[in-house]
Amino acid sequence: VEQWGGDGRDHSAEVEEWDRGKWEHDGPVGGRAVRDRMPDRRIVFHAHALFAPGGERLNTGVSEQWSVHAWEFESDLYTDLPVRWHTTRRPGQEVEAQVRGTDKDAIAAVFAEACAQAVDRARDPSKYGDSDGW
Repeated sequence: VEQWGGDGRDHSAEVEEWDRGKWEHDGPVGGRAVRDRMPDRRIVFHAHALFAPGGERLNTGVSEQWSVHAWEFESDLYTDLPVRWHTTRRPGQEVEAQVRGTDKDAIAAVFAEACAQAVDRARDPSKYGDSDGW
């Protein structure tokens, strides 16, 4: 509770013990609602790049890598893997590469691969099924 409050959150925190009946009636559905230990506070590393159609890099003036502190319960799929990445075509035809995870070295290693796929996707949208409706 003290550490959560020290993060400068807009929401207060307190410890409250619930019996089984209260969990069944008032507890959240799905996810990891019931814990058998205190959650970990982790650093989640991010990397991001944006490419124009044709493959030209767009976000060259901003930091491409950063990190944030997160509690493992903040999102079930946010703090659980050393690295995960994907590329996405935005509505304006730009393609972005996004990498995140808890292993800084893995993020750096995979970022080049994600960027290469994003450039390829920007140059050849039909290869990735992006040509319909774009």
